[in-house]
Amino acid sequence: MHEVFRALNALVEQGVIQTYAIGGAVAASFYTEALQTEDIDAFVYLPETQSGLLDLSGIYTALMALGGKLQREYIQFGPWPLQILPDATPLVSEAIRDAEALDYDGIVVRVFRPEHLCSIALQTGRAKDLLRVRMFLDAEKVDLAAFQQMVVRFGLGDRLRKVEGLIDGAS
Repeated sequence: MHEVFRALNALVEQGVIQTYAIGGAVAASFYTEALQTEDIDAFVYLPETQSGLLDLSGIYTALMALGGKLQREYIQFGPWPLQILPDATPLVSEAIRDAEALDYDGIVVRVFRPEHLCSIALQTGRAKDLLRVRMFLDAEKVDLAAFQQMVVRFGLGDRLRKVEGLIDGAS
């Protein structure tokens, strides 16, 4: 992961991207037990284009110049495929903006906050995402007041009730 994090930081330093934030299972592993994952999800702000299509070519070119190898939709650094994902929703945009700078073996890495990870997991709504929310809540890794505000602001109450049902059913 070191190579990936160094490459993302280099993109920021070079001005290729404004900033980034790690999401998904890798981000969750900064706060809770490690989860199995096959890739690293890096979320970035992408400028709007006249055509409305996303253009990742500049980012991919810069990552390959830093030693990455193109593999389908990923840029491979050693054993780690890196997927660049856009700020596709207001929630993701906020998560990128409010990401925490955390340490990974001496490398500063921008990572989604637990409340954003849980809100995005609710929004995505897959079974594994709902279980991730439950894991964060069980481990008391979430600022409940901030999370509740996000749930209300982004209309995720029904999805949170599903997770709460999972918690109640397990007791």
